[in-house]
Amino acid sequence: MIIYESDYIPILTEVAFFFWKADNYLWFWSDHMMIYNEIIAPTKKELFIDRIESAILKGDLKSGMKLPSERELAEKLNISKTAVHAGISDMERKGFLTVVPRKGVFINDYAQSGSLEALISIMKHNGGSLDRKNIKSMLEIRFAIERIAVEGILMEENIRYLSELDSLCLECVARKERDESEKALSEDFFSYHHHLCVRSGNTIAPLIIYSFKVPAISFWTNSTLRLGKEESVKRLYDFNNLLQRRDKDGAINHLEWMIFSSIDIV
Repeated sequence: MIIYESDYIPILTEVAFFFWKADNYLWFWSDHMMIYNEIIAPTKKELFIDRIESAILKGDLKSGMKLPSERELAEKLNISKTAVHAGISDMERKGFLTVVPRKGVFINDYAQSGSLEALISIMKHNGGSLDRKNIKSMLEIRFAIERIAVEGILMEENIRYLSELDSLCLECVARKERDESEKALSEDFFSYHHHLCVRSGNTIAPLIIYSFKVPAISFWTNSTLRLGKEESVKRLYDFNNLLQRRDKDGAINHLEWMIFSSIDIV
């Protein structure tokens, strides 16, 4: 029998402990790999955009106000004029700014002129969430679109696709049984509802729903955290069963309840 020097015993003990816990260690590592991903610092253009958008969203820069010239902004903020110009172009595309030739850059009323990118900026500014008014507005749009999708998929030429929705629902149930994360479940919820729109026969509905993917997954994640995985999956399961039975009115009523009861949850 080999006797190791006492200095090596703690090391060997740690090695043995590591192999004894290997499965748990590998699980932990794979589940937390994102912690150790490369840290990428924001560019000066991104910091410039963040500062101006934050000022607009907080009300420090109000609709109709004129920004300083690009040269003045570059000097005041100690960044290049190129970064300022590119940032202004991005914010104009989102609907936060209007560039008027030979007059300057003006703050927009983003509620009237903002694009979906503006909605994402609002969520970022609010720590990934939306206020009650914006949530209600988003859910009203979602219900209007998905109501059309329910009617479409239950038309005779589309009912063959119900089996695909059933498979997606069962995948969601299986993910819940494996006790996967709320975020993973939320991505399954989105996939189901998006596929409903895809198979409804309406060519525009899936495009609109997909454009809301980021805020929708954030909303579903928050909702699942509050409702619990069991209840969240049950709501989808019950909705899917109504579709499989081709109960159009029941499915629409359940969809309406499922969507609007979420407002008070999140």
